[in-house]
Amino acid sequence: MMDTSREEQLVEEYIQEEDLEAAVKLLYALIVKLARQKQFSKAEALRDKLLETDPTALTEIIKTAEIIEEEKIVSMDKTHKEIWAKFYDTLTSEEASILYYAMKQSEYEPDQVVFQQGTLHPKLYFIDHGQLKLTCKERNRETFLGRIGEGDIIGEEMFFTNSVCTISLIATSLVKAHCLDNSRLSDWEKQHPALVAKLNDFAKKTNRASGFLRNYQFDRRHQKRHRVTGKCQVQIINASGEPMGRPFYGELNDISVGGLAFLARITRKETARMLLGRRLRIIFDLPLESLKEPLDQPGTVVAVREYAFEDCSVHVKFRHPLGQELLDGLE
Repeated sequence: MMDTSREEQLVEEYIQEEDLEAAVKLLYALIVKLARQKQFSKAEALRDKLLETDPTALTEIIKTAEIIEEEKIVSMDKTHKEIWAKFYDTLTSEEASILYYAMKQSEYEPDQVVFQQGTLHPKLYFIDHGQLKLTCKERNRETFLGRIGEGDIIGEEMFFTNSVCTISLIATSLVKAHCLDNSRLSDWEKQHPALVAKLNDFAKKTNRASGFLRNYQFDRRHQKRHRVTGKCQVQIINASGEPMGRPFYGELNDISVGGLAFLARITRKETARMLLGRRLRIIFDLPLESLKEPLDQPGTVVAVREYAFEDCSVHVKFRHPLGQELLDGLE
């Protein structure tokens, strides 16, 4: 890694002497040299310094941005680019660079679990090499759904809709993949909305997991759900069952023996995402003559889905299932 401390000190001296022309010239040379050596973070930091030093040095500012971008594109893994060429062809050079350098390369040994059904794993995987199997567990029965491999994308539902894994993914050979964490998503939605839209569209069209689920007629919500209406009081609790903050209210949407869904007005997507995996205590009424007092059910948020007009659908799995005979009265 190139040491630029001496040159950076010289830049500061030029600035102190108000010799901006010399400072810009040296910064330009440093940025180009660092970009050629693939030290992109350092190059971008010095480009910010260039912009701060002389905002009127437009030629140097534009040229250094182009050089950094070009070097980033050239430095991308060629095999990965070839496998995903159709997708990268839909992106601008800037979008391709932002996406690629936000991803991490991962390797998995045979029989290694990539993600497990029922866990939080908001990542999107681009499979570059190897084979994996998709499985699901329903009523204590493990079911093989299908295989994916090179050129497949997986994790779209968890990445974009803030839901827990409804299937498991396990390597059956040595697997190499590029992985994107959805911690980037919130910033990208504001700064690079076109990239998010393209990524979402591509993931939905390419993700074969949903097809496997349909083929095997796998109902991920096998318990019969009943439409219900009415208010519910929701309290976030800690692991000991103690309340955290003030309760809020939602509108019941549906219920099964294993859980319920309610609608809530949540204005910020970040807040909605923070609910995922949280323990809740929900107090609600059902239109049943046999029910003498409101139900008080602890549970865990397993999915949060965003809708128009700032409404969110919050899906909760009960800690203790209800009796089916209780819900039979709703029919």
